[in-house]
Parts: sequence; structure tokens; C-alpha cells
Amino acid sequence: MKRILSVLSIFFTLQCSVLGVLQDKIPTPEFSFESLHIKQITFTDITLGIETSVSNPYPVSLPSSLLDMDINIEGMKLSKVKTDLGAIEANKTKSLPLEVKLTYADLYQLYKKFPTKPMLEVSAKGNMKIPIPKQWQLLGKDSINFPFVQKKEIPAVLPDVEIRNFKILMPTESEILSASNTDALVGTTTNFLKGLLGGSKTPITSAAKAGLSGLNLNLKTEFDFVFSNKAASTFNLTDLKYNLQLAGENFLTGSPKEIINQGKESTVKVTNQFPIASIGTSLYKTIQSKQAVYQLKGDSGFLVPNLRENIPFSYEKKGNFQW
Repeated sequence: MKRILSVLSIFFTLQCSVLGVLQDKIPTPEFSFESLHIKQITFTDITLGIETSVSNPYPVSLPSSLLDMDINIEGMKLSKVKTDLGAIEANKTKSLPLEVKLTYADLYQLYKKFPTKPMLEVSAKGNMKIPIPKQWQLLGKDSINFPFVQKKEIPAVLPDVEIRNFKILMPTESEILSASNTDALVGTTTNFLKGLLGGSKTPITSAAKAGLSGLNLNLKTEFDFVFSNKAASTFNLTDLKYNLQLAGENFLTGSPKEIINQGKESTVKVTNQFPIASIGTSLYKTIQSKQAVYQLKGDSGFLVPNLRENIPFSYEKKGNFQW
């Protein structure tokens, strides 16, 4: 009996050794979680970018790559992702990027729990499951699991924007004279501008109707975009670009030189100009009434003191304003 047990023990030891050698020689897929980063901030959500990759060592494709992941903020589960990121070709390493949107509707309850915390910890915790082709399976193992945990800080932001201190400046007499070739054109231009900016009654409602479609004279305008954060993080903008529409018409596009960042508020000082010749009936009525339905959109960089990267910030807002 002892001899039989000894033989069985030797047999199983040899078998385990052989399996260990075989296992070492059989290639296995590799998984890499490369980064968890903030891809974009908007007026409605924060988009997280997740970069992963899977390496397939086999001469046949892997049919799928199954991701099961929880997104937690400050230890509280906010989102769950369960998806097939697709097949991986034979003998290839495939990048598997993924986006997760965190809406302010969901984040708002978290902000209320941490009203003074400017940075919140996000963790991506989950598992990547990679199926193994049948001919490379060992001991009935048909897949490999790669558990992971990645963490990242995100700013507590709930952004908004207002248009303030808006004004369109009346050209000086010398500017009107310089742009006009005749006394008659000077008078026509002056009357048109008084109706547009001075509020005087006139039947003229566009530059074309006034006979000014060829006039090379610009109207200067000044205003501020005031971006504010209603959550706890600072709000520092860089390299802002904007497109402003009034009453459904394109009004101004530009990239201001002056941005004043003060804690949770960024004031963008805009000085721009537009040609009188571009004033159609709709824009004329809008400017004369000194109130408008507007659409503002553009993009900028977003800097947070605790983070080194310059986060892309895209914004769009519709509303009404008076000046």
C-alpha cells in the first residue's frame, strides 16, 4: 500500500511539473491599463478617457475582450461599464480606448456631500476577460482575467457663463469721414448709425437698404464673457476661442487676448469689430432694441492647480441678454 501511494505521489508530482513546464511555454495574452485621464469638460458633463491595450500572441484572432468596470467617486459608485471592446487580430496588440461621461446631474449630489472639496478621487475598478483559443487552453481554462484598479483626481466643476458690459461704440466723425468718399455718404452713414445706435426712428433697417453695402467702416464692440464655477474648484481658462450669434445670425468670432482668472471665476475681456456692411435686417433690429437671443459656443483650455495637464473645455449656451 505504501509503495502504491509513493508511486501515485511521484506520478502527480511529475504531472504537475510537466504541466508547469507546458504552462510556461504556452503564450498568454497580455493586458495593459495605460491611463485614466480627463478627456473633456463641457457645460453638461465631464468625459473620462480610458486607454487600455491587449496583446494577442496567437496566430488566430481572439473573438472578444470583455470589460466589466465600476466608476467610483470618493468611494461611492457612480457608473458601471460592461461591454465587449471587440476582437483582437492574430499576433497584434490592439489599443482599446473607452469614454465614460459623468453628468453634472449625477455629480451634483456628490458636490453637495463635499461642498468645499476642490478635487475628487475617481477610481476605475474592474476586470478584463480575454478568451483563449481552444488549442491553447490548459486544464480547461478558457479565458484569462486581468483585474485592475486605476485612480485619478478630477476637479469639482459646475460651469456657467454670462455676457456682461456689452456695448457697441459709435464711430467718431473722423472715422466716418475717412471711410466715406462724399459728403452725401457721410450724412447717410451718420443717419444710419443714429438710427442703429442712437434710437432715432428711421425706415431704414439694413446697411444694404441704406446704400452702405460697399462702405468700408467697422463698428467696434466691447464686452466680457464671465465664466464661473458653482462647485468648489478654481476655474482658470487658457487660449479661449468663441463664436457668438445674435438673433440666429453670426455676429463675432475670435480669440481674446485678455483672460483674468480669479479663483472660481474667469473674466474674458473681448474687444472686437464687425463691418457695417454686414448688418442685415435681423441684426439691425437686434442691435437697435438692445436685447437679443444669443448662442455662444467655443473651446478653451482648463487649468487646475493640482493637475499638470491642460484639460480641453468646450462650451455652448443659448439665452437672452440686454445691454
